[in-house]
Amino acid sequence: MIDNVKIIGAAAIIAAAVAMYYQFEDLLQLGRVGIVIAGVVLATALVLTTQMGQDAWQFIKGANVERQKVVWPSRQEALQVTLFVIVLVILIGLMMWAFDALSFYTIYDVILRVRGA
Repeated sequence: MIDNVKIIGAAAIIAAAVAMYYQFEDLLQLGRVGIVIAGVVLATALVLTTQMGQDAWQFIKGANVERQKVVWPSRQEALQVTLFVIVLVILIGLMMWAFDALSFYTIYDVILRVRGA
């Protein structure tokens, strides 16, 4: 129950920061943006005190750990895989063209005898 109140309070803080942005039109743009940023930071801090906020923070930390485990290929490996994919696409394209030409010949020349007449 208290978590819901905190989340509603965080939404109210953001709404108030946006309202203040439009209310203080005589301030410099930088000051108005600073008010909104401060409101978002304050609201985020409030949400992080809830169970949902803690769960989200743990998820973000876990995602960062997994991101650090990613092993990117070297330049040579990336080039080899790219060339392999290009050659494979060309070979499959040629095979599909050959199958299409063979089926076209079979249907029109052998079965229907349309082109040979």
